[in-house]
Amino acid sequence: MGISLSGLASGIDWQSILEQLREAEQTRLELLNNQKTALEDRLTAWRDLASKLTSLKTAVDDLRDSWDLALYSATLTTSDSSINPDSILSVTTSTDATPGVYQVQVLQIATPQKEYSEAFTSADQDTGKTGTITINGTNITLDGKSLEQIRDEINQLDLGVTASILKVSDNEYRLLITSDNTGSAGFTFDASASDMTFTEQAGTDAQISIDGITITRSSNAISDALTGVTFDILSEAPSTTLTLRIDHDIESIQLKVETFVNAYNDVLDEIAKHLTGSTNADDEAGPLASDFTIQTVKANLQNVYLSAELYEIGITINDNNRLEFDSSEFQNAINSDFESVADKLNSFATSMYQQLNRLTDPVDGTITLKENSLEDRIEGIEERISREQERIDRYIEMLTEQFIRMEEALFDMQSQSTWLSQLFSSSGTSSSGS
Repeated sequence: MGISLSGLASGIDWQSILEQLREAEQTRLELLNNQKTALEDRLTAWRDLASKLTSLKTAVDDLRDSWDLALYSATLTTSDSSINPDSILSVTTSTDATPGVYQVQVLQIATPQKEYSEAFTSADQDTGKTGTITINGTNITLDGKSLEQIRDEINQLDLGVTASILKVSDNEYRLLITSDNTGSAGFTFDASASDMTFTEQAGTDAQISIDGITITRSSNAISDALTGVTFDILSEAPSTTLTLRIDHDIESIQLKVETFVNAYNDVLDEIAKHLTGSTNADDEAGPLASDFTIQTVKANLQNVYLSAELYEIGITINDNNRLEFDSSEFQNAINSDFESVADKLNSFATSMYQQLNRLTDPVDGTITLKENSLEDRIEGIEERISREQERIDRYIEMLTEQFIRMEEALFDMQSQSTWLSQLFSSSGTSSSGS
């Protein structure tokens, strides 16, 4: 019969012994697990820092090209306080714009050509009209068709016009054909081959005056009059003169600089956290405290900043080695000499971007290589943990089999002893009886 490890034969608690032996063997396993945890903490730290550096790289990328700072704002004003310039004209700028002041008048708004048919009492009944109308060279037959049918046929043909039905009253309907584009060119229309009459409303071109020079375009969106400036005409106001001022968009440029400063400080905070466990330098060591690379990263970033002399435009270092941004000093500098400030920012951002790229390049960046190395080491330890666990399992299994055999041997010995005792006892009883 099979013998369990309950110790019935020996009286020994084999299961407890096996658990103690397994626990003793786990010491090496715990050391490996601790090593793995430490490496995982370091890997997480590098990944967190890489994320912050990527954000900094994005912020720097928004400053490193001259086009990144070629931002302009457009302001419209008028001497008449009762008039809202934004209800007359909308102005947007691109990086091609040039600072300047202009006097603008909206002389005429662009409108589309329209053709109105004579009135009919119903929209869905046969108009009773015959013949054809021609739109941009395409003939539309009227015979036996309602206004709705004529409308639908026109719209299906993609003729550069849109047909609709104008309901004047319950018993008065008109077919309305409208050009898809504004301007005096409109579309060609001929109803002479039909007995349906039409009234034309000619399209008009947009007209604006810039410093006394009249500009005429077919669209209300005019983007080729002033380089880098787009005018969107909203309403006519020929008697109102608007003053248009195109300036460098200092506010947007300042926002980009502030974004960089915040991202840079976030990186320094992240580095401090992984060196000391928090942003407080007096705290205990963090997961990267013994890693010389992170100190090099910090030093390289600070060297790029120091060499740029950004203090001249309001970016300084405080007592905690964090960047501070003085918006007033920055605005004074950029308003005094925009090109000089822009060049300084472009030059600094280019150097910083190159440094960040060396750190975060997805193939051979410093941090990428660090992460790859840590991942390889973690994988190696995981393999050692697996092998060690298998060794412990085999060892415990071997001991279990040995203990079982010992129990079986003891059981057999006890069985033989019991048999001999019974035998001798039976023999003695027989002798006394005779």
